[in-house]
Amino acid sequence: MQVLVFNCGSSSLKFDLIDLDPSGRRGRTLGRGTFEEIGHGGRSEFIDGGGVRHEQSGTAKDHPAAALEAITWLETITADAPLKAGAIVHRIVHGGPDLTTPVIADAKVIGALEAASIFAPLHNPLSVATLRAVGRRLPEPPSVIVADTFFHQTMPDQAREYALPRTLAGRYQLRRYGFHGIAHAWMMERYAALKSAAPAAVNLITLQLGAGCSVCAIRAGRSVDTSMGLTPLEGLMMATRSGDLDPAIATFLIEHAGVSASKVEEILNHESGLLGVSGVSGDLRTVEAAAKSGNRDAALALRMFCYRVRKYIGAYLAALGDADALVFGGGIGEHSASVRAEICAELKPLGVELDPERNAQTHGREGLISAGGSRLEVFVIPVDEELYMARVADRLVGALRKSS
Repeated sequence: MQVLVFNCGSSSLKFDLIDLDPSGRRGRTLGRGTFEEIGHGGRSEFIDGGGVRHEQSGTAKDHPAAALEAITWLETITADAPLKAGAIVHRIVHGGPDLTTPVIADAKVIGALEAASIFAPLHNPLSVATLRAVGRRLPEPPSVIVADTFFHQTMPDQAREYALPRTLAGRYQLRRYGFHGIAHAWMMERYAALKSAAPAAVNLITLQLGAGCSVCAIRAGRSVDTSMGLTPLEGLMMATRSGDLDPAIATFLIEHAGVSASKVEEILNHESGLLGVSGVSGDLRTVEAAAKSGNRDAALALRMFCYRVRKYIGAYLAALGDADALVFGGGIGEHSASVRAEICAELKPLGVELDPERNAQTHGREGLISAGGSRLEVFVIPVDEELYMARVADRLVGALRKSS
């Protein structure tokens, strides 16, 4: 079955038209692409099934326009008008308290996604607008919703709840939802496949390290804790997000520095993390280059980044009791051997030991990077969110067709 995937970011959109074989493998990619800096000039890149790239500067005015432009291009290269996709699947950042599993979009589902926009105001409205526009353009294929929060619905109460008054937390649905669930689920399922094991037999700590960063503790194939919470701000230090901090810092800045609440949120989300500490950039590659040239703040930013990941690994090993492996994914996790080495350097007492040569040679590809004597295996597993979502849509739509 052909599945059309849309993955909306706050200022970007990725699309992928995938032809799945009967076993759920990527038979071939018919066409894919990315729009960047939507509404602000930016650029777009389309790649057809033969691998030929088509790039252009300037991009769509908004996310729905970008999705419609993608569909027009796909119809051109496949000679199908309309497309023959059997399903369309949309990544949503926040499913909110009411949506917990992948589902076919209808009026009630869309309403729940709009209500969840209170938790993800930069993402959900864009995704819902794109969903509506695509549905009008291609009304026949069912639209499937896969949210980043779904994988973390299995967290137990002690991991999910905040230590807030119960009436207050209940009234406003204040709890830890978790994010990057699609990426963590992909790493778990791929690791299980590599080990020829059922997901229910897998205990892992998965590390999604990119511009946004999160850690997930997985027991018997299910998320039991994750570092992000009500919003993607909680947890690890990231490119521009602060991650964990004393919440009194926010009120301190409001009361003593004359900073507005909205400005505090902007600082914590867009001016902190690697960017804030280094003063150079939120891009780890740029920070690493600055550190090598002697920039002490950049060097501190790198040490802080790795230290905080290491702390979470230790905490999640304690929460799990034990694990089979650590799995690195995301742009940093897949490409930075130096960061992986720094994170794991102090973990030998916990059973983690890297093989320096394997680690150095594993760049943007799948591979085992732990030493032979390491009690916990360490893997790099590149994340394919689009293929994961396509498989989910294929299973859901196939099951509905069988039952009808």
